[in-house]
Amino acid sequence: MPHDHGRQADPASLRSSGRRLTRQRQAIWAALTAEPDAHLSADDVVERVRAGLPGVNPSTVYRTLGLLVDEGLLLRTELGSDRAYYEPAHEHPHHHLVCERCGAVAHIHDEILGDLADRVEASAGFLLGSGEVSLFGLCAGCRALEDSGA
Repeated sequence: MPHDHGRQADPASLRSSGRRLTRQRQAIWAALTAEPDAHLSADDVVERVRAGLPGVNPSTVYRTLGLLVDEGLLLRTELGSDRAYYEPAHEHPHHHLVCERCGAVAHIHDEILGDLADRVEASAGFLLGSGEVSLFGLCAGCRALEDSGA
């Protein structure tokens, strides 16, 4: 059964917070939502926006990404090795599986982690927050390569 990723935030809510929905901001949002499960670096977003708006200044993209994170429309996720990725905020929380070999990133949802938070609290007395969890290892493709001796 496919997971409902929940309703995504809408950049029009920038208007309700008194900010202008400029052409650049619309282009940045379009770049981020073109592939809903993609995890894009700031440079990836710059490249995609420049495909439609060649004159856009990268610093405008970086500032806008920060604004969209501050407004709760985007999530900024640190995935190790100084890699920060952006994705539209979803109402359905999810976590990340990161391949240490090829860098692929996949989503898993809270129900997959089960009672992890309860077990951590029982074992260590540590209360987990509501933030996402990133788990590192090898994706199925890299495991298959490793098993084949490649």
